[in-house]
Amino acid sequence: MSMAEILPLSLDHIDAVCEIENESFGDPWSRQSFFEILGSPFAVGFAALEDREVAGYLIAQRIPPDIEIQNIAVKKSGRRKKIATGLFGALFEYAKAEKAERLLLEVRPSNKDALGLYEKLGFSPDGFRKNYYSKPKEDAILMSMRL
Repeated sequence: MSMAEILPLSLDHIDAVCEIENESFGDPWSRQSFFEILGSPFAVGFAALEDREVAGYLIAQRIPPDIEIQNIAVKKSGRRKKIATGLFGALFEYAKAEKAERLLLEVRPSNKDALGLYEKLGFSPDGFRKNYYSKPKEDAILMSMRL
């Protein structure tokens, strides 16, 4: 298991989160997008800290009875260390407390590592969105997990 410490995501983490975001995605969220979603009463976020530095984050939104994962990323140097698994563990605890029925997410078909992780965690594909992503243009696989 990861030695990363999982904490609630706070505005103090935004600089590090933006760095990871920019390193991870061709079409990254803006700093403003993070401020906006973290300001929402329906948002929940977690930060994974390794040596007191943000190594990854997960942001989700409650859309009762579901929780939709909006964004998850782990910095390149932290990958394959079970950091994402730790973040999902925190989300599962939260979802249980909120009595959510399902977790939802979408993923690029080309993101084999993420697809493998999501399947291992118990998500299954249940649809797709044509040309959902840009930079590069790609469909999205919709996945969900019943809780």
